Amino acid sequence: MKKPFVIAIAGCSGSGKSTFSQMLMEEFKDYKVELLPTDKYFNRPLPKMISPLSNLEYDDYNCPESLNFEKYLEDVKALTQREDLDIVILEGLTVLYFKELREMEDLKIYMDLDPEIRMYRRIVRNMKAGRGTMEEIADFYLHSAKYSETKYFIPTKLQADIVLNGHNYEGTGKKMVVSFVKEQMK
Repeated sequence: MKKPFVIAIAGCSGSGKSTFSQMLMEEFKDYKVELLPTDKYFNRPLPKMISPLSNLEYDDYNCPESLNFEKYLEDVKALTQREDLDIVILEGLTVLYFKELREMEDLKIYMDLDPEIRMYRRIVRNMKAGRGTMEEIADFYLHSAKYSETKYFIPTKLQADIVLNGHNYEGTGKKMVVSFVKEQMK
């Protein structure tokens, strides 16, 4: 039975995961590809966290428990059993965190980027989407997201097969990934 090639794209918020995933979708347009972002699988209600900086309580989008892991894993397993698919792209904070996912992934990519640039991207993205003022978005990042990312997801970089510069992934990094995956498709 032919199984699809599974690519995992992880990294912290604002590192370029979604943008790189969309670039790969375009590069692999001659293949049957499915993209499964973890952002569609947040638990409701979200877990809470107490900021170590302010002692304020925040919704925690940036911890493993924020993901409805059972449902995500079920959907990943279903996609990896489809013989009509060539490639499955898993994208999100947690795709390198869980061992069960890593065992199904053929290529593990971590998007790395300085926290200052990631915070800037997050502010721009969230303000465009009407998700708060610059101060609110920056405070949430500094008091909640940054802490959880450092605790849970920056260490997953060690699980990656390749680490790409989240500021400059359109050149050599993208070419290497595309070339490698196309070679696997032969």
